[in-house]
Amino acid sequence: MKKDLIKNSFFYYFYKRLKIFKNSFKNSHLGEYGEDIFIRRFFKEFKKGFYVDIGCYHPIKGSLTNYLYKNGWSGLNVDLSQISIDLFNISRPNDINVRGAISNTNGKTHYYENGLINQQNSLTNINENKVEIESYKLDTLLQKYNIEKIDYLNVDVEGNELNVISDFSFSKFQPKLISIEDNIYDIKETLNSNIHELLVKSGYFLASKYGVTCLYIDLQFKDKVNKIMSL
Repeated sequence: MKKDLIKNSFFYYFYKRLKIFKNSFKNSHLGEYGEDIFIRRFFKEFKKGFYVDIGCYHPIKGSLTNYLYKNGWSGLNVDLSQISIDLFNISRPNDINVRGAISNTNGKTHYYENGLINQQNSLTNINENKVEIESYKLDTLLQKYNIEKIDYLNVDVEGNELNVISDFSFSKFQPKLISIEDNIYDIKETLNSNIHELLVKSGYFLASKYGVTCLYIDLQFKDKVNKIMSL
């Protein structure tokens, strides 16, 4: 009985999240495939900026925005997991951290949670606990927080990436660089994918690909790619 009371207390709740946060420094790295190096070089001359990280997962481990935050940037981080958002609130108090789903509709949706902070939290995993959560169109959430422009957009939502960007107003928010997972390793398949087709139509070109992560750059910054590759 006493043990249950301790586990249900606020202090235990805080302790568990602090423990997860501290453990993230062990063997932590940034991009899963090294894509963070490209991102650092692309934004080397930008002293400050604003990022939007959809499927943010963790503020340090595997994060493509941690370096930017540490160098004066701020942003909007969105994830399904309450544990993830708790960690962002601890690590990034200057950011906007939101628990929710981003899709092509507004309203309620559900996902299946395994209770851990990992990438198995999913909108489609039927083997875990079903959780109801708020779902937003990306434009809707940006307008809610009065965000008018984005420098860097990252989308990593376990196969639902196309739904995130399908109704996004590229011309209004004008992200300079977009990293997005297409869950495809073959570059030929990537060039024939719906994600690629949409981004090209929206004024972006595929600058590089790291594993399943594609890096798209606004056409007006195309000259920066040669400089990045020569470093």
